Amino acid sequence: MKKLERGILVSVLLLPLTVFAENWTKEQQEVLAFEEACIAAQNADELKACFHQDYVGWGMTSPVPLSNSDQVKLIDESFASFETESLLFKPLSVVVKGNMAVVTYIDAGKSTNKSTDEVEYYTHRWTDVCLKDGGKWYWIADHGVDITTDE
Repeated sequence: MKKLERGILVSVLLLPLTVFAENWTKEQQEVLAFEEACIAAQNADELKACFHQDYVGWGMTSPVPLSNSDQVKLIDESFASFETESLLFKPLSVVVKGNMAVVTYIDAGKSTNKSTDEVEYYTHRWTDVCLKDGGKWYWIADHGVDITTDE
C-alpha cells in the first residue's frame, strides 16, 4: 500500500477514537488550545516559542533526548526544507496538576518537500509534558512515535 493511501487509512481509522471535548475542564481546554496552536504553527518562530528553555525530549528519530537548542536547529532546518500542514489533532487525555500538564494525542498531516514537491502523509502518537511558566504554557518534555508505516 502506498504511503498516501496508508496515511489516509490510518487517519480515517483513528477518527472514531472516543474523545468528549465537551467534557474538558477550563484548564484542559487551555492546554489543548496551546497544543493545537503549536501543532499548527505556520513558521519556525511560532513553533520555537512552544518549547521551554529547559526542554528535553525525544524526537521521532533521535537516538538521544534533544535540548531546546537542538530543537531550534531542527525546526529551522525543517521549515527551510518542508511545508507541513496539520490535518488532524485528536487529544486522547489531558491531565493538569497545577502548572504541569500531560497530554496524549494523535496528530496527522502532510509534509511537502520544498525542493522536490514530494508529499508525504504522516500519523504520529505523542505524549507531551507541558509547564505553565509566567502565565504561558510550554513543552518541557515529550516523546513521539511515527505510526505511519511503509509496509
